Amino acid sequence: MMIETRNTKDNLSTLIQDGKNLSMKFGFLGLGMGGTSIAATCADIKTSIKNNHHPYTALLINSNEIDLTKVQPINSNTKKMLIGDGKGAGRDIIMGEELYKAKADEISNAVKTQFQDADYVWLVAGLGGGTGTGAVIQAIGTLLNSGFSGKFGMILTLPRLKEGKTVLDNALQRLKKIGSVMENLGPILLVDNEKLFTEFSLEKPNSSVSEYLKFSNKYVAEALHELNTVTASYLPTSEYHFDSSEFEKILKTPGLLHFARFTEKASTIDASQQLSYAQKLKDLINRGVLSDGYDLNAAKRLAVSVLTDTLTANRLFTFEFTKTMEDLVNDISPTALEKPIATYQTNELKGTAGVSFYAVFAGLDLPKDRITEMVLEHKKLQELENQKKEKIDLFAGFESESSNKPSPNKSFDELFGNTENDSDKVISDKDALMNKLFDN
Repeated sequence: MMIETRNTKDNLSTLIQDGKNLSMKFGFLGLGMGGTSIAATCADIKTSIKNNHHPYTALLINSNEIDLTKVQPINSNTKKMLIGDGKGAGRDIIMGEELYKAKADEISNAVKTQFQDADYVWLVAGLGGGTGTGAVIQAIGTLLNSGFSGKFGMILTLPRLKEGKTVLDNALQRLKKIGSVMENLGPILLVDNEKLFTEFSLEKPNSSVSEYLKFSNKYVAEALHELNTVTASYLPTSEYHFDSSEFEKILKTPGLLHFARFTEKASTIDASQQLSYAQKLKDLINRGVLSDGYDLNAAKRLAVSVLTDTLTANRLFTFEFTKTMEDLVNDISPTALEKPIATYQTNELKGTAGVSFYAVFAGLDLPKDRITEMVLEHKKLQELENQKKEKIDLFAGFESESSNKPSPNKSFDELFGNTENDSDKVISDKDALMNKLFDN
């Protein structure tokens, strides 16, 4: 798939970040190296380029001081907290959990203070390491006990298969536990590093790892923020509307959350190409960007929003366009409880920005194929480890002749000779050599 690297200077991105309304004020609780990195990027989003306003806030928690220092937020509202002695948890999830528990009261107070004005909190953790993976369950408890029951979701990253058995083991342990109770929690947005890394490396093979991380973090941040903005800032062009209250329903729906989005350039927009736009959106929905492999037929709720300028809206948003989009979502998720198709227009774009499509699906199950792949890779690595641990008898099949069998009654000297005499001989030989070398 094509990696979308939208420039925040393009017209549409500038528009939705320039003083528009928000459906919710988000807070981001980041845990561990991956979690703090994503949370900081999300909180760095600006809603007004002119006055440098940051609407969101973040609390970043890690046990590794170096990793925590590496995260340099732009948003002055973002706070950091170091737990433990600063040396990290060494991919030990039990240690990560214990370090969090030791500071549980302090963290709880920090959460209440940091997110006192937030409408909704995202718990962000990278699965596989020690601190984020170890602390994520305890952090869920913190949010439940801090007044955010029903008002928080999770952003969790899946590790790459090449990161090793310990990493996969850590991630699978937590996924299994969270998956068993996720019907009682908020939505979960999975960021699949295996998928993102592979596709990014194919599209941009000469890029650095840091560029990849910036891309994936920025995509998560922009996807959430743009949906949060589109649902609150524009008047619909028809009777259908995916507004703030419906967005809130999405964010209160248990299960996995799935996004897709793309922007069509103004020069390519043609009202006769509704089917091609629908097909492109459908392909992106099925392939996914942050993660894939979902049974979209089982989605509980979904919504599609389309935003463009007035000139384009007048010729694109026809009855046929709406019908094409309805057929699309009904084909993908026929049993979804709610599935609005909302079209919006604004006078501020003046026919130059093109058209942007946003799709969100809620209430999905864990991606079966991806989890199975992780389990099988873990099993394979475990079997290889077990083989290495098996003791190999290097002398298997060897039988000594009876004449050479040692007698249990022989003395040490009889077995190995008179070691004292041997030692004296070595010393004597050494003295003779030294005398020969240095004798005048």
